[in-house]
Amino acid sequence: MVLGKVFVVGAGPGDPDLITLKGFFLLLTADVVVAGSLVPDQLLDVVKDKVIYRERLTKERHEEAVEAALRAAREGKTVVFLKNGDPVLYGRGLEICRRAEEEGIPCEIVPGVTSVTAAAAKYKIPIGESGRPILLKTGRSDGAEPDVVVLMPEDAAEGLVVENLYGPGEKIYQGRPRGRPAIVFSLSRELH
Repeated sequence: MVLGKVFVVGAGPGDPDLITLKGFFLLLTADVVVAGSLVPDQLLDVVKDKVIYRERLTKERHEEAVEAALRAAREGKTVVFLKNGDPVLYGRGLEICRRAEEEGIPCEIVPGVTSVTAAAAKYKIPIGESGRPILLKTGRSDGAEPDVVVLMPEDAAEGLVVENLYGPGEKIYQGRPRGRPAIVFSLSRELH
């Protein structure tokens, strides 16, 4: 039996122009594509006949998506599992490859542009400037999914706030989050 291969590809932070050349080439040459709902439609429109699974990847649906990818690879197909952002930064890319490799299926991770670095570049916010280390942590309150990201300079009371990160009503402003669950990226000068 000839096994296929799984490529876990970072699609970038929502702007289809920010996928890497390698990621785009793999997308075009894949036999099948598995994608989450946050992947830009413009990327999937190019390969719509190859898409075998596309859903919002909750924990249960993520398991279904991984199984769909592995099933296709067991059939000898080349699979692109397209993840928003970078697949190893909160994207479960390593988890997908571990599952594939446990079954003897080759797996490769192709990095993508993260929303953290894309937002920092777009709004000219220095992160890691002059060798300053950065610390990334997620924050959750009362089990709710955060839909707010805050880029907060060290010791600052305010930062760059991105609200409705996953929705069409995205708002970006300088200030503090308005009492909603948030992911805070603390731009620290030293690791604690």
